[in-house]
Amino acid sequence: MVKIWFLVYNILFLPLIWVGFRLLSLFNPKIREGFKGRKKIFSDIKGWNLDDSKSKIIFHSSSLGEYQQAIPIITELRKKNYQIITTFFSPSGYKNSKTLLSDIKKTYLPFDSYPNVKKFFDVLKPEMVILMRYDLWFNFLYYAQKTGVKIIIANARYDENDIFWKVPFVKSIKKAMYGMVDKMFAIDESDYSNYLKLMDGYKTQVIKAGDSKFERVFEASKSIKKEEVINPRIIEGKKVFVVGSSWKDDEDIILPVLSKVLKYNENIFTFLVPHEPKDTKIEAIEENLKNEYPNLKSIRLSDIENYSNENFVIVDSIGKLMSLYSIAYLAYVGGGLRTGLHNVLEPAIFNIPVFFANEVKNSDEDEILVEKGCGILVSTRNQFYRDLRRILSDEKYYRESSEGCKYVFDETLGTTKKIIENIIN
Repeated sequence: MVKIWFLVYNILFLPLIWVGFRLLSLFNPKIREGFKGRKKIFSDIKGWNLDDSKSKIIFHSSSLGEYQQAIPIITELRKKNYQIITTFFSPSGYKNSKTLLSDIKKTYLPFDSYPNVKKFFDVLKPEMVILMRYDLWFNFLYYAQKTGVKIIIANARYDENDIFWKVPFVKSIKKAMYGMVDKMFAIDESDYSNYLKLMDGYKTQVIKAGDSKFERVFEASKSIKKEEVINPRIIEGKKVFVVGSSWKDDEDIILPVLSKVLKYNENIFTFLVPHEPKDTKIEAIEENLKNEYPNLKSIRLSDIENYSNENFVIVDSIGKLMSLYSIAYLAYVGGGLRTGLHNVLEPAIFNIPVFFANEVKNSDEDEILVEKGCGILVSTRNQFYRDLRRILSDEKYYRESSEGCKYVFDETLGTTKKIIENIIN
């Protein structure tokens, strides 16, 4: 069946995919950038001077988020003297993966034509391919299997709402692709059960291991130095509320509620971290505060040396969010109303209640936080107002919510060790 799908994919699907991406590139600068970056894949590889005495492992991530989940696994395998090569589908992942060490190489994944993939594998000669979560490509998997390269999926998550699992024709080719995988590490019991059922009759071994994203956040939290975040005198005696990765939809809920709550809780001190801290975005927020919410006195973080009793700091730079979570009393994580919820684990690691909306479903961490009592869903402005008032005034409720965060990571730490031991052995 795999050989039949190989023919169908290359004769029918692949040309359509190519034409589709080319058409989209006329309107989408990111796709254009991806085409441009892929032109120099093989010239880049030739200049790497790879150490042929080391076994090579390719880590493939669709974008930056998946790459960050791979970092704990990459770190451990690098200690075992493997040559690590990271590949990306999206330009954002390729450009923003700046934490790479000098001996870890990175490149785009070539377009999935059979000649491209053959050349890619023949030049690199990897021992293993580790795919983070998803982004499977047929020819890539087919040639890896054909040449004896081990194929692993880490942090595998089964999306029950994925329409492609519900269309028989498409489901068949997806099953064939997953069936070429040697080992799949599912993140929880539900994903394990779904993949186990799906892979019945295939050689793919399904293993429940957990999610390395939790370990990535846990390790990152260790390097935070609270005293370097902001002058402690500015926030002394105040309840710090950090709004992370906010979009306008989030701000439309938060700002009026916060303005109203300040009448009863004057010691709230807010940091707003916009998803994209561009000047135009920040100026719009400042204008909105000035016209609609005069009791929210704002100052930019870059101007904090001129602090004069403001209660609202707009963070106008990147790379500060996790540090701010470390000094927070509570947090709100944005994105759940528009593009998909941003990382709710980052505030949770500091044992603080976390508010978020989840109308755009893109992960399972929100469900885990709610289940443990650490996460509080936001559905309407009135409901957010009631819950915010309660968390600020009910110490028992606050304490129980905070303590719930401690259990979020208990069952997940150790994922990397489990994956490493399994694939090495």
